[in-house]
Amino acid sequence: MMKTRRLIIVWSLLIFLAFLILFFSLTNGAADISLTEISNAFFHFDSQNQSQQIIINLRLPRIIGAFLVGSAFALSGAVMQGVTRNPLADAGLLGINSGASLGLALVFIFFPKASITATIWFSFGGAFLAAFLIFLVSRRSVASLTPTRLILAGVAISSLFTAISQALGLVFDLQQDIAFWFVGGVANITWQQLQQVWWLYLIAVGGLLFLAGGINLLILGDDNAMALGKKPERIRFVTLILVVFLAGIAVALVGPISFIGLMVPHVLRHFTGDNYRKLLPLVLVGGGFFVVLADLLARLLNPPFETPLGLLITIVGVPFLLFRIWRS
Repeated sequence: MMKTRRLIIVWSLLIFLAFLILFFSLTNGAADISLTEISNAFFHFDSQNQSQQIIINLRLPRIIGAFLVGSAFALSGAVMQGVTRNPLADAGLLGINSGASLGLALVFIFFPKASITATIWFSFGGAFLAAFLIFLVSRRSVASLTPTRLILAGVAISSLFTAISQALGLVFDLQQDIAFWFVGGVANITWQQLQQVWWLYLIAVGGLLFLAGGINLLILGDDNAMALGKKPERIRFVTLILVVFLAGIAVALVGPISFIGLMVPHVLRHFTGDNYRKLLPLVLVGGGFFVVLADLLARLLNPPFETPLGLLITIVGVPFLLFRIWRS
C-alpha cells in the first residue's frame, strides 16, 4: 500500500512538473510572446502572425522533439540495464550512439543531399553495426554477457567509431556538420523530421512496454526465465533491436547525447524498484521532460545564445556516473 501511494505521489508530481515545464518552454525564448498570442496560436492560428509562427513552427516541434529524444534515450538505458543486468548500461556508454553518429557522417560524405528518411536509416545502420560488434567482442553468447566486458567493449567501440567519424570529418571537410551533431541540440528539429520518425518511435516504445514483463524475468536470471517457459535469448534479441531503433531515432535528431539513459532510470528506480512494468512508463515520461527542461535551461543560461544541450547534460552526467561507480 505504501509503495502504491508513493508511486501515485510521484506520478502526480511528475505530471505537475511536466505542465510547468511545458508552460515555461512555450513562453520563454529569444522572442517575448504574450500568453494571448500563445493561446491564439493554438486555437485561432494566423499564418501571417510572426509570433504565432514561432510558437507553432519553432517552439512546439522543439518541445515535442526534446520529449521524444529524452524518452528514447531514457528507455534505451533502462532496458539495457535490465537486459544485460548491468547497472551502468546505456546506449551512449555502450557505443550505440557513436555507431549512429558514424552512420550520419557517412551520409554527409556520400549522400550530402539525402532525404531525412535516408539519414535516419543510415543512423539505424550505424547503431546496429555498433551493437553487433559490441556483443561479438564482449561475449559469444548474448545470454551470458558480463558487465565488465560489455562496458569495456562499449567504450572501445565508441572510441573507435568516434575517431572514425572525426577522421572522416577532417578528410572530407565536414567538421562543422560533425561538430553540430556531437554537441547535441534540439533547436533545429522540424515537423518534417518528426513526421518521419513518430511511427517508428511508437512501435519501439510500445514493443518495450509490452516486453516489460519479460525484462523482469531476465533480471531474475535466465534459469528462472526458462523454468517459467520463456526464452531469454529471444527476449534479449527483440528488446535490443527496439533499443537500437530508439537510439537511432534520437541520434538522428539531436546527435549522440550520453548519460540520459543512465541518470533517469537510476533516479526513478528508487520509487518502483526493478519492476519494469512500473518503471518503464515512469522513465518514458521522466526522461522526456528531463530533456525538455535541459533544453529550456540551455536557452536561458546565456541569452540570446544557447548553451549546447549535450554539454549541459554531460556536466550533470559525469559526476553522476562517478558517484554511481563509487557507491557500487
